[in-house]
Amino acid sequence: MNEEYRKRGMDLKRLYLCIQGKIWLVLMLIVTGAVFGGVIYQVARAMRMPITYEGKSKLYISFGLDDSGEVYQYYNGYTWNDLLDTDPILNRIMEYVPDSYSEEDVREATTAEILSDIRLLTITVNGGTEKFVREIQRAVEDGLEEYASDSDELKRIEVIKTVEPVRVYWDDRTFTACVTGGVIFAVIACLAMAFVYILDESVYVQSDVEKKYPYKVLGIMTAKQKGLQPYARELQANFSYILGDKKKFAMIDMGDHSDIKRIDLELVLNAGEKEFVGGDGEAGGLTWTLPKDPDEDKTGEEWEAVPFNQSVLSEKELAVIRELGGAVLLLPFGEDLSRKTSRVISLLKNQECPVLGMVISQADEDFLNRYYS
Repeated sequence: MNEEYRKRGMDLKRLYLCIQGKIWLVLMLIVTGAVFGGVIYQVARAMRMPITYEGKSKLYISFGLDDSGEVYQYYNGYTWNDLLDTDPILNRIMEYVPDSYSEEDVREATTAEILSDIRLLTITVNGGTEKFVREIQRAVEDGLEEYASDSDELKRIEVIKTVEPVRVYWDDRTFTACVTGGVIFAVIACLAMAFVYILDESVYVQSDVEKKYPYKVLGIMTAKQKGLQPYARELQANFSYILGDKKKFAMIDMGDHSDIKRIDLELVLNAGEKEFVGGDGEAGGLTWTLPKDPDEDKTGEEWEAVPFNQSVLSEKELAVIRELGGAVLLLPFGEDLSRKTSRVISLLKNQECPVLGMVISQADEDFLNRYYS
């Protein structure tokens, strides 16, 4: 294996053509991720969301006058939060709170804030039950009204609005959860496909063979030979130039279909240069519109391939390959047989059986046309 093959870059066009048939899988995983994310969010929302009730009271404050006749106006949200926890106000509130609740319960449940107008006070009560919130809410309202009546700073506090306790829910973020799930699954799918692509040593185009093995690529046999395609012409030209007068050669099929592939290869090599315009026929798995020219049927000048499967190579078969002067290896299109191929090449090298070249077989013609376009 060439060291350059280990350092090869990524062929983006080859990558696109390899994965375009699997885009449906990515889309399916995105949809699955979206559904999965939504379901998980709903389950978590139902199981993890605490049961909480909230009640609000709006109170109007009338301030008293100080010694100079000015209105007391130094109360604010921060001050009221402190005031609710002090004994004077808390004691008044506790007079209206049922005996089952403690001062600590009231402190933790109650918050006060002034949003804009210092005369408008908002009291918020939170608790685990609707009954608890309602009772604390009413106690705070009554306690503040009584406190104001005895305070110099305050003339009066009156309740102007009471919002009954309601269940508090988390914001519904199902859509966000679905989008997040879809994005996560899409990233995982893309990373998985990239990882598989990096590990994939399948043969698709001639450069895959040239970067990996130190042998000549004699050409490509497509699964459907439509007329005298450029791939057939190139195969004929390379065999004629590289093998020369060796019309008989050994052919080792790495896909273990050597009998069928022999017929395919011989049909391509022995086909004439005249294109046939009528009729179709089946031979060796290829769809043919290219018969051999009868004028070129001359005894002793036809190419003849002696077929061998990679799985049955033994001393006898290797001796035949040596007598024939070497072997042509057929590499199936789109199949990762690199380890088997390396093993066979090592065997041939040990047995002094030259590798005359390599041919990609059963190639997808549409893939090749899009790649080389």
